[in-house]
Amino acid sequence: MKMFNLNDERTRWAVFFSIFLSGALIIGLNTYSFGLFVKPLENEFGWTREQISLGYSVSFISSLIAPIIGKFVDIKGTKIFLVGSLFLIAFGFILRPLMTNLNHWIILNSMVFAGYPGTLLLASGILMQVWFPKSRGRMVALATSGHNAGGLVIPLITLIVIFYSSWKFAYVFFGVMLLLVAIFSLFFVKDSPQKEYRNKEKDIQKEGINFNDAIRTKKFIFLTLGITFAMFTYNGVMPQMAPHLETEGLSLTAATIAMSYIGAMGILSKLFFGRLSEKYSSIIMTCISVLLQSIGLSVILLSFGNIIGIWMGVVIFGIGFGGLGALISLNITECFGLKSLGSIFGTLSFLGIWASVSAPWMMGRIFDETSSYRNAHLIVIAIFILGIFFLLLTRYVNKKNYLLS
Repeated sequence: MKMFNLNDERTRWAVFFSIFLSGALIIGLNTYSFGLFVKPLENEFGWTREQISLGYSVSFISSLIAPIIGKFVDIKGTKIFLVGSLFLIAFGFILRPLMTNLNHWIILNSMVFAGYPGTLLLASGILMQVWFPKSRGRMVALATSGHNAGGLVIPLITLIVIFYSSWKFAYVFFGVMLLLVAIFSLFFVKDSPQKEYRNKEKDIQKEGINFNDAIRTKKFIFLTLGITFAMFTYNGVMPQMAPHLETEGLSLTAATIAMSYIGAMGILSKLFFGRLSEKYSSIIMTCISVLLQSIGLSVILLSFGNIIGIWMGVVIFGIGFGGLGALISLNITECFGLKSLGSIFGTLSFLGIWASVSAPWMMGRIFDETSSYRNAHLIVIAIFILGIFFLLLTRYVNKKNYLLS
């Protein structure tokens, strides 16, 4: 239909807003606001924290199907998987009021995480670099800052909706919002610019090395371990951060504000790290991001209930956490180029499947046994340090910086 036939300059911004809004809604609800649904689900179904955490443990589904999605993205393009995944995630939220047992909770969470590769993992990493080749570090950062914008506003909206209505209506409300983004993406998103437009800007889709050559390198192994350990923050720390801050001494309102701050700070952090990744190594920037998160978590634990100390830890953690989401796909581009990014990213995610399963289970199990997340966060800090070590090894053995070339 001609009415939807935008020129390339307008299409690139339609691509941007699609990625920005989908990230804001998905991460804002499923990561930043996850903890706000814990008590309502406990009251509704009588589930334990460990049982509720099982809903996040199925995040391994993302890693399981990521290699398949990544391979087909390299062949068929990104749009079809972006749109299909948005519909899948939307219904994964909309159907939650119909739950009657724990199996339904696990299945619907599986639907949501099955949509992650086509939306959060690959869309931003590929589409933004293809449509904004000259400023891909900044634009990947800006697009993925939608995750943090969602963290800024979605928890507050969720808290208000749950308070004045119910947890059921909150899931339906945000699910419908995702349906609208899916429809928008169906009509306005394209996989790449027209040929004549690409001739004006460097076609970076052809740069890099083949998938089979990439996975045989030492840097692929080191990068996989480094990113997997860094990703513990998504699967373990953030979903339980709000209740963790409550157990450490913050009120529910203060914990919600803290989550919103982490979201707001993440926007600035992504832009900061994204811009620097165009001048310096994105891998080094990732190490700094993970280090700041480790320091922030440590300060919270060492505060022992001191409110000022807890807020200092939240501030430091927020600065580091925000930059990570923008840097992961840039790390892969730095090491291997964009030629097989989908396949490489998918395989890397699959090899990190053990973290997706163990992180939320560990957090829930330790809380049920100790009524605290302190021991779990000590383990996460040690894991972050290991992640930094392997990322530095990756940088050491990397001979070609495709992102900067």
